[in-house]
Amino acid sequence: MSKNYMPEVARMLGVEIGEPFDVFDDEGAPIWLLHYLLCGKNTLQKRPWRPKEGDSFFYVLTNGEIQKYVFEIDNIHTLMLFSFGNCFPTEEAAEAAVPEMMAKFEEIKKGVRE
Repeated sequence: MSKNYMPEVARMLGVEIGEPFDVFDDEGAPIWLLHYLLCGKNTLQKRPWRPKEGDSFFYVLTNGEIQKYVFEIDNIHTLMLFSFGNCFPTEEAAEAAVPEMMAKFEEIKKGVRE
């Protein structure tokens, strides 16, 4: 029986088995030929994380604190957080995004104050 090398290939490419990804050529155009990826002629780009109904996620409050919440597809609050880019799979990812989110909040506040 031959060995399955796909877990090792996935690890080398930085993806998990079953995780969706896209392959792009040197000019950023999507391609579908795995051969070019495996030969090193093209690059792999992981798709951004998207919560599913019932998933827990973390977001940044306007004071910089981190809050945990459950994603609901019919909840305006969770949809706004997601569309604003303030929806993270882990607390660590949310903490890393605090400076960026605080800058976004300040930009919005500036526009409202004018």
